[in-house]
Amino acid sequence: MNFILINLKAKLIVVFFAILVWFFVKTEENYHYSLNVPLRVTNLDPNKIVENKLPQEVKVNVWGKGKDLVSFIIRKDIFYNLDVSKIRGSARIALTINEIKLLRENDLDILTIAEPELLEVKLAELITKRLPIAPDVDVRTLPGYTVVDNIQLIPDSVTIQGLASDFDSLFVIPTGKKVFQNVKRDIEKTIELQIPNRKHLRSLIKEVKLAVDVQKLMEKPLAEIPVEVKNTPANLKVTAIPSTLSLVLEGGSDLLLNVTKNDVQAYLDYQKIQHSKEKSHLAYIDTPIGVRYRDVKPKRFSIAVEKIR
Repeated sequence: MNFILINLKAKLIVVFFAILVWFFVKTEENYHYSLNVPLRVTNLDPNKIVENKLPQEVKVNVWGKGKDLVSFIIRKDIFYNLDVSKIRGSARIALTINEIKLLRENDLDILTIAEPELLEVKLAELITKRLPIAPDVDVRTLPGYTVVDNIQLIPDSVTIQGLASDFDSLFVIPTGKKVFQNVKRDIEKTIELQIPNRKHLRSLIKEVKLAVDVQKLMEKPLAEIPVEVKNTPANLKVTAIPSTLSLVLEGGSDLLLNVTKNDVQAYLDYQKIQHSKEKSHLAYIDTPIGVRYRDVKPKRFSIAVEKIR
């Protein structure tokens, strides 16, 4: 075995050059070969999609020098051009060697398409809808703080594209679930959208900006808020007894500073109570968004009805 190791480096060099010479000689010869060629869909209308699954490659029989074959196998600068511009709905397409595209000049001859010989292509129309975004967000403030107004999303809707069937029972796009604990400051975050996992459904955006207005909690008592009676007939004058109420508002300090009794609407709905057997009724109370109320006094009201001559 020792004779093998004598002048090993020189022997390896000789073997290397011998293999190299053999390789160059062999790659100058011509060969038949089956080559897998990438399939590319071209001229597809941007408002359509290929609905069925197509093969990623086409198998072709070629003839050419070994060096050209090696180059194409390594570089893959060849593809089958599947032009779908003339398809309306669906079609069965016979594959031809004329659609084999070479990205550089060479001496390679394309002989036949080995497989598949036929391809069924189904095109479907994409539709676009603008859907509202629903925040799946839970904001838990520290004691003495509150969330003012609704949670804001920017944008508050998203453009979705897909097949008509993708929109079945799809009316809103939710955000990812997010819980904020012990909050005492405004929140500004980006949050991902939860696009339903449907085959052809896609969104133009993946996330939105979340904005939450958090303020120190404040209480503000208001008195002598008028109680109106709505939806009364033209020939009747209906008044509430008593005619005013008081309450305590709760909300963010910045918001409540500018709220007055004119911003609070208290009323009875005559159409809903005219046939009631109750002698007194609860009032409806509308407050600005983000403002709650409590301690309403009095709680119930009766009505006086007078005909107008």
